[in-house]
Amino acid sequence: MTVQDRTAAPAWACFAPELFTDRVALVTGAASGMGQETAIAFAAHGAQVILTDRNEQGLAATLRRCHDVGPGKHQTVVADVATADGVAAIFAAVDQCGRLDHVVCCAAVITTVPALEQDRAHWQRLHDVNVAGTFFVLQEAYRRMLPRSAGTVVVIGSDAGKRGGGGLIADAAYAASKASVLSMVKSLAREFAGSGVRINALTPGPSDTPMHQSISDELRARISAALPIGRMGRADEMAAAALFLSSPAASFVYGASFNVDGGSMFE
Repeated sequence: MTVQDRTAAPAWACFAPELFTDRVALVTGAASGMGQETAIAFAAHGAQVILTDRNEQGLAATLRRCHDVGPGKHQTVVADVATADGVAAIFAAVDQCGRLDHVVCCAAVITTVPALEQDRAHWQRLHDVNVAGTFFVLQEAYRRMLPRSAGTVVVIGSDAGKRGGGGLIADAAYAASKASVLSMVKSLAREFAGSGVRINALTPGPSDTPMHQSISDELRARISAALPIGRMGRADEMAAAALFLSSPAASFVYGASFNVDGGSMFE
């Protein structure tokens, strides 16, 4: 099943084209889905984008689209955020740019393994990528942003991290990893309050992205029907929210978990 077709302009097109001119943005997980769309959105709004992922072919496709919408000095780094060498390679590229203004952490893996079938290797891989990978990217980002007293960080969480995965499109290991990510954002926000570096979490609901392309039509229909808005989210909608949180329009948004979920957590 392919992701939703989009005939209208992407949601992020509403921002001013020059919004991120002369800025450098790092996007992890940029080979597909939300990461890919976020990288393209930054490029379209003037940023120089550093794209990173383990998927070299997907990164190349994202790079081409970034050059199509914004002819900046965009570059790719094939790296695994779950490894020290991968993080080092990413920030070697960052340092070549001479500055870092925006970080969006999209790199993640998702699974739907029944709870009684999950083993330690399963849990370890999800937490290595989703939790440790995110933390050590942020650690290096803060080391570069704090001396300038400026920068923004957006971390992609999940509604599963707030309400549990439910086993439909996210399992217990994934939900636990995303709950850890949301707590991490709050902790970093407290530790670096007043530093000039803003950090927030973006909390998507069920989204029709390549990460979920294997789910059945029946399950897709059930998920859509359960959402107050009546459909799953799109990658461009998540990218638009990431741009908002990275922009001056969100200057008073700090340490938040920003729901973009079609009402999945509507009270």
